[in-house]
Amino acid sequence: MAAPRPDITSIRVYAIGGGGFTHADTAPKEDLLLEDRLLALAPKMPKIGYVGHANDDNSDRITAFYSRFSGHAEACHLPHDADALAARDFAAGLDIIYVGGGSTKHMLQRWQKTGLDDVFSEAGRRGAILAGVSAGAICWFSELLLGTVDDGFELLPGLGLVAGSACPHYNSEPVRRAAYDDAIAAGRLAPGLAIDDGVAVYIVAGYIRQIIRARQGQAVFVGAEQNGKIVRAAMKPGFDLGSGAAVQAVMGHVNKAQ
Repeated sequence: MAAPRPDITSIRVYAIGGGGFTHADTAPKEDLLLEDRLLALAPKMPKIGYVGHANDDNSDRITAFYSRFSGHAEACHLPHDADALAARDFAAGLDIIYVGGGSTKHMLQRWQKTGLDDVFSEAGRRGAILAGVSAGAICWFSELLLGTVDDGFELLPGLGLVAGSACPHYNSEPVRRAAYDDAIAAGRLAPGLAIDDGVAVYIVAGYIRQIIRARQGQAVFVGAEQNGKIVRAAMKPGFDLGSGAAVQAVMGHVNKAQ
């Protein structure tokens, strides 16, 4: 029997465009703010679980996870070969689920095959914060542009817990940025949220509640006019990602960000 559809009015997502503890070797120390602010959203000494399926359980990233949250949270991780039963045991009682970066397509295919997509949706409906970086930031959205410069880009559905599309690394991967903009301009991809490295966006029930900047970056809403011209609007708390009126405001050149 299929799991009930998640009530998206209760979903909390903490989406990081890039950086943070999983890239501690290259990320500036200021990125610690991204995890500090995530922890501040949860109870004291929260229970946090890491999911590294997009990177095939990269051992360095799992080690970095435990190192980063030691003394700040009760930490655990879900192995790549876990089935839905193991995933439900893992997710039970977690305050935060943190999904690492890597291949979003590979990760979502495995989740859909094993039923982990339903497990994480249920956890979000229960109140767990669904957090992550790169692949782990965008997987929660409805429509995705996935791939790399090397293997090309394709359009695939996400988990649908946040309306619209999403793009990570918006300021650091110009080819990805261009492909994302082009797909929106052509009407093949829904307008959506683009997040720079070192920036996190906290979303509650489709509304942006906080924008956290550990670096000089931003989060923008990307849409297109009828003539295909891309329009970008700098995000502010209170923006409703699922509202047609909000999208129309962007198309009307309100608060444009160049």
